[in-house]
Amino acid sequence: MNDQTIVITPHDLPLHCSGPQNETWNGHPRVFLPIESNSSIECPYCGAVYHLEGEAKGHH
Repeated sequence: MNDQTIVITPHDLPLHCSGPQNETWNGHPRVFLPIESNSSIECPYCGAVYHLEGEAKGHH
């Protein structure tokens, strides 16, 4: 489990994780994380915690 929090901005949306400290070849499957409904979310694969700074306005 990863205890590091990764801060993102609305510019980084839609948020996806494939392992924040992995290269493309050794990461887990890319998973999109619905952070817009909550300001923080944890990746179910690697445990990376993401925190959204700012408001996701009109983003699909």
